[in-house]
Amino acid sequence: MPDPTQPPQQILVTGSDGNVESFIDVDKLQSDATRLMYQLAVTAGDDEATDEVSKRWVTAHDPDYFGFLAAAALSLMTRCILGPILEVTDEMGVNLRDGLDSAANNAESTLGDN
Repeated sequence: MPDPTQPPQQILVTGSDGNVESFIDVDKLQSDATRLMYQLAVTAGDDEATDEVSKRWVTAHDPDYFGFLAAAALSLMTRCILGPILEVTDEMGVNLRDGLDSAANNAESTLGDN
């Protein structure tokens, strides 16, 4: 029986007809997500460079894989970069969390499915 605390080593993506559309190697996905996270992070403040990184990764991968890759990179960016930055600003007495919360609430109220 598989260990429920460990992610699978492979993911099979199936279409609505049940046929396999793509195969994802989880170790490769995690490596790619880490690389994408850092490549994007170092471009912060330079929108043109950020766009170039995004274009390079989008064009290099099929849409199914890129969907998983983007979700994994965003999760890592939140945990490994944004989280520690917010901890430091909290310790410095600079409250960025309220602004983020306000922006998130605004996005949900104006762009969400409400």
